[in-house]
Amino acid sequence: MPTFYRRGRSRWFRPRWFRQEVLALYFAFQDKRTPLRVKILVVVALLYLIDPIDLIPDVIPVFGYLDDLLIVPLLLHLAFRWLPAPVREDCLFKAYKQAKRLRLMGWLLGLLLIGMLVAIFLLGKHMGQNFHG
Repeated sequence: MPTFYRRGRSRWFRPRWFRQEVLALYFAFQDKRTPLRVKILVVVALLYLIDPIDLIPDVIPVFGYLDDLLIVPLLLHLAFRWLPAPVREDCLFKAYKQAKRLRLMGWLLGLLLIGMLVAIFLLGKHMGQNFHG
């Protein structure tokens, strides 16, 4: 089994693994070898997420969003488990490579945002000095 497929025992690792599964489902959705039932399950999960009609209305504090936080990940994980093994392996490998790129882009965008905030702060400080004195 490839190293990127091994599940960590740490509970802090699980959200990253779920993101990997979702990214693998994205690639699997485009793959011709993916069964129709998996594609339908992914579409149902995404439609449930954006559909305004829920099992528990969102206006109820905490419980309204709790069904979205439980049902959608469960459906997506079930769809991932239903993938045939060769498709799952190929898509996980693609997701692993793509996640590295996305992580790098996230860092670059974060640095760009920090640079822009510093520039705005310095510009505002400079403009404030010129305005008051």
